[in-house]
Amino acid sequence: MDRATPARLISVWTARPLPWCVLPDFVPGTGPFLWLMKHAPPLGFEQLPPGGMCVCAYLFVTRRGQILLGKYADDPQWEPLAGLEPERRQTHGWGWTVPATHLKLGEDPREAARRIGEEILGIPRLRYSEPRSEVDFYPSKMAPGEMHYDIWFFVDGTPPKEYELRVPPWYTELAWQDPRTVPASAYARGHEDVVARWLAPKSNAGATGTKAAAR
Repeated sequence: MDRATPARLISVWTARPLPWCVLPDFVPGTGPFLWLMKHAPPLGFEQLPPGGMCVCAYLFVTRRGQILLGKYADDPQWEPLAGLEPERRQTHGWGWTVPATHLKLGEDPREAARRIGEEILGIPRLRYSEPRSEVDFYPSKMAPGEMHYDIWFFVDGTPPKEYELRVPPWYTELAWQDPRTVPASAYARGHEDVVARWLAPKSNAGATGTKAAAR
């Protein structure tokens, strides 16, 4: 296709161009729709978006207005638990983070939240809410000049009344914290944005794109 000629989508019903779908400098396989595969349709992605994207689950274990926040230990067990390689756990171990994980291929966010509760936190008989989805779109630190896209699933967890906090060896600290009083500067890995979004009513603002973060 001549790149100087704007592409038009063709109606499957009339075989005529759709006037509202002019795509200047259209390059097949570069989006914007998130169909990701080598043989994606023309408006999907044949390669990963240049700034990357992540699909993550966050578990907000709540009790009397507080949530569980932790600080990473440099423990290799983080790799099978949540895919955290040494660089990230060493870089972000200084600050508070929400218990979280990237989803595994084919995993339901409910299963991911249960994996956090049972395998990362070790809390038996935790009751889980239905996932709430949010998105964020922000400048990437790993790919300067590109935007990174996150899809988040927030799940609330309620522990049994008899639950007593135990700190797993892959955390240096795990503690109940009031998310309304923890300063943003005390969070690592950009999780101040995650907590702020969780505290807000169901978002109607869409992606924030407010700042670079490394999650």
